[in-house]
Amino acid sequence: MQTIFKDFLYKIIVFTLIVSILEFGLYTLIPERFITSTWPYIIIFFFGFTLFMHHHLLKATQGKPQKFIFTFMMFTTIKILLYLALILIYVLLNRADAVAFIMAFFVNYFLFTLFEIIAVLKFLQQEKTD
Repeated sequence: MQTIFKDFLYKIIVFTLIVSILEFGLYTLIPERFITSTWPYIIIFFFGFTLFMHHHLLKATQGKPQKFIFTFMMFTTIKILLYLALILIYVLLNRADAVAFIMAFFVNYFLFTLFEIIAVLKFLQQEKTD
């Protein structure tokens, strides 16, 4: 599990740096009303939360591959509910920044979810061959 997690850690750090650079470049091109001042924190949040969830997913299914689907679905449900609560709280507290925040959140959600799904599929393929 340690080598799998270290490999994931390296890949997510590189991925996060690439996403940060691309988003910074993108934000220099789009109108200011579509830019939220929280975008760096959104990236950090997704980095940390994806890392946390992946670690616990590996830990919960270690040596018990039959638990993987249930655990993955449970973690995904928890993530979605947490994300929705976070968006709702932010929008209620910062209505002026709501559209920009939701757009930035959705873009990062999509990117980090895609990254996570690819990592999980590679993990499952590796487990199948072992």
